Amino acid sequence: MRHLLMAAIATAVAIGGFERADAQQPAAPSAATRDSVARVLDSARATPLGRTLPSVDRFSWGDLSIPAGATVPGPVAAARGNVDVLGTVNGDVLSVGGDIRVHPGGEVTGSALALQGKVLVDGGRVRGEMKAVAPLGVGEQEEALTGAAAVSHALKVTAAWFVILLFVGIGVILFSGAQLEAVVQALGNRFGASLALGAAAQVGAIPLLVLLCVALALTIVGILLIPFAVVAYIIGAAGLVTLGGLAAATVVGHAVVREGPNVRVRAIQSLVIGTIAIMLPWFASALLVNSAWGVLLTRIVAVAITWVALSAGLGAALIARGGVRRVRVRMTGAPVAADGWQTPTPIGGIVAARRPTATPSTPAGV
Repeated sequence: MRHLLMAAIATAVAIGGFERADAQQPAAPSAATRDSVARVLDSARATPLGRTLPSVDRFSWGDLSIPAGATVPGPVAAARGNVDVLGTVNGDVLSVGGDIRVHPGGEVTGSALALQGKVLVDGGRVRGEMKAVAPLGVGEQEEALTGAAAVSHALKVTAAWFVILLFVGIGVILFSGAQLEAVVQALGNRFGASLALGAAAQVGAIPLLVLLCVALALTIVGILLIPFAVVAYIIGAAGLVTLGGLAAATVVGHAVVREGPNVRVRAIQSLVIGTIAIMLPWFASALLVNSAWGVLLTRIVAVAITWVALSAGLGAALIARGGVRRVRVRMTGAPVAADGWQTPTPIGGIVAARRPTATPSTPAGV
């Protein structure tokens, strides 16, 4: 009786081995994982190779092993795991997101198909076709983050952008401080004109590029220069936007940082404070990533502030010609009489002196 019971259990394991031959059943997949595998299968079914693919409900999740000496009917399908064939599979073997490995003594009477994986024959035999493909437009889909994990991820991305902006800004201050100061001066003195010019530049950027390409296409040499001109145009536009954005952050910081003897230190402090002020709405958006309305409103505010800063900075960079031209400010004051000039501010204790004036001479004998 005991031998009959053991034989029945062995037969049941062999027949149901294509679902899971291991002793431990893997945990059920999440809805996002099932949807990801379903998209892979749908993409593969659009090709002649995938017309006979089973539904996602026929798949085993995780690693799958066909033990030596066992014979199971096909198709054998596994998702997010490897399929190890040591016995015989009467039919096809399919794997999504894993490899198919046919070991010595293993045999697959049908085909072996690995989507986003490989087919490895290590001493075994596959009578049908062996193919390993990755459906176009379909890749590994990460599960959507929620809760604290989503907030942490959003904060890390925002902090990374903040650090990148600071490094770029400090580099510009150290190596192109004069150009940045010229754009800051233009933005501080002509904010309205800078914003209007920056908005107009955004509207006319693409038409200007098209006009440039058309002008170059009029000659044979110009046609050859079109790719280089396009690249140079894009790099120049990106440089002006970056310079203008840093200038906008510096102008915001100037409202807090007082002037000091070290101009470079003040510029760095102003840049840091201004960048923090502009990035604050983005950090608020990262904190509210789990709230649909909260993240929508904060991102609208963040995008609006960022757009104004970049547009005004771009206009100021154009006014200052990329920092080459300094904007002159007309100063009004009382005119100085020609006969009342004085020497500059006393240096080394020498008192300022007034220019001597001629005195009328006194007639003799008076």
